[in-house]
Amino acid sequence: MPAPPSPFDGVLWRRIAAWVVDAALLLVLSWLIWGGAALAAVPTLGLLGGLLLLPWALLLPILYGTLSIGSTLSATPGQALLGLTVRSEADGAPPSLGQALTATVLHALSWAAGGLPLLAPLFSTRRRTLHDLFSGTLVLRVDALARSIPARPDHHDGSLA
Repeated sequence: MPAPPSPFDGVLWRRIAAWVVDAALLLVLSWLIWGGAALAAVPTLGLLGGLLLLPWALLLPILYGTLSIGSTLSATPGQALLGLTVRSEADGAPPSLGQALTATVLHALSWAAGGLPLLAPLFSTRRRTLHDLFSGTLVLRVDALARSIPARPDHHDGSLA
């Protein structure tokens, strides 16, 4: 019988596909926010027009990533759809809100740096990006995580695989 797949098998292509899903969701959310801000400005005679000036292109992805990774889902909607989860490297637990914020901000900065830091998973056996390394997180397959959960709740060795 073949060995079960590693928690990191197929993670790279899944991360790329998850990013596409999340980018599409963010695009729709951006349209909704801008449209809502424009609609709010009309009846208030422009008093709420300042909402249109907020840097939604920067704030929305950071809120989206931080709140979804820091939630009980422990993944962005795209990651969850593609069977991925984010875990703390230290203990395999869901990441803290601080780790989620750090990972999300560093991910945004990676794009601002021309995307070059996003090539790190090509050279990592665990397919980690630099924002994973600096935030102390791992992205792995949910099905592999389910295999690593001990059968008895009183016996836990803390391993991820």
